Amino acid sequence: MYSAYLDRFTDNNQALILVESLQKEFHVPTSSLPAGSSEGSWLLVEIQGNAVISLQLDEKKTSDMKRDIQKQMQRLKSKKTSRFKRD
Repeated sequence: MYSAYLDRFTDNNQALILVESLQKEFHVPTSSLPAGSSEGSWLLVEIQGNAVISLQLDEKKTSDMKRDIQKQMQRLKSKKTSRFKRD
C-alpha cells in the first residue's frame, strides 16, 4: 500500500492521484473513489503494474495534514508586520 494525494478532478470524470514515493500520477474514475473523498484527501492505494487496484481513504493523515496547514496559515497571518519602511 502506498500513500497517495487526491490532487484534482479532471473534465472527463477522472481523478488525478499523486503517489509521491513512486514519483507517479494515476488517473482513476471518480466512481472508484471511496466515499468521503475530495480534493486534498489522502488515500491508501494498492498498485499492480501501472494500474490502481484498490483505494482507501486515509482519514487520519487527511485530518493531520489539514490541521498542520491551518497552523501554518495562522502563523503566517500573525506575522503581518512588514520589514519595508514606509514614507
